[in-house]
Amino acid sequence: MSDSPDIDPNKALATSKANRSSEPPAAAADRDARVLAFWRRVNRCRECSTIAPWRKFPLGRRGTTRFGLMILGEAPGRVSLDNGRPFSNPRNLMIRRAFAHAVAPREIEPEQLFYFSDTVKCWPPSPTGANRSPSAAENSTCVERHLLRELELVRPRLIIAFGARAAAAALGSPVKLAAVHAQPVVTNAGLRVIPLMHPSTINIAGMRRVGIRSLDDYEAQLVALFRGEIADALARFDSGSVLNAKADESADRPPCPCSATLSLRSS
Repeated sequence: MSDSPDIDPNKALATSKANRSSEPPAAAADRDARVLAFWRRVNRCRECSTIAPWRKFPLGRRGTTRFGLMILGEAPGRVSLDNGRPFSNPRNLMIRRAFAHAVAPREIEPEQLFYFSDTVKCWPPSPTGANRSPSAAENSTCVERHLLRELELVRPRLIIAFGARAAAAALGSPVKLAAVHAQPVVTNAGLRVIPLMHPSTINIAGMRRVGIRSLDDYEAQLVALFRGEIADALARFDSGSVLNAKADESADRPPCPCSATLSLRSS
């Protein structure tokens, strides 16, 4: 079994071409409710004994589905779980900083435009308590049991996929990330997927192969990518055409742990 199973997400995304800007508020609210019910079921999943203690994010920490924008990672990390916010560990703060620069001078969080998820829903712990990559079995089980249903419910029009496993899950086949990094791919269902290398120090050599000179250079490239890809959503956000575009149960969401460190470089 490969780490990137040949699972076709197009079947789950037959409606992803829908024009989200014309969606009635009632339909958006109904989708949010169904996504929240999905996460209640997922958070009870104990299918993979190898990934105990099955740590996942609490409900209401995934952002909004209202704009059809999705950021997909490999699996939750321990620090992000401790923070109670996806993509909030030190290295992922680069992604949040890039978003902040792209939307400036607005002071909004990425959760107000994006829906966040992971290919594998549980944190994969190592025996030492550090993060590890999900196994092939954990990856394929979670894609089949949860991710395909999630995509069917969320109906994203864009997925920014960080890492090879996330890109493979979104595209339905294994990918060589160095060959497709930052190159938009449109699936048969009309879903736009942008595979990206994760901004991790272990990926430095791979980043250099695709022309990224440094982590600062990568952050600048992410700023440009965000500006281009979220322009329409920002226009709708600014005009108020999507009311209450907020995270599910956002009233219970903790303050973003990255806000106070937005200007700091991660180590």
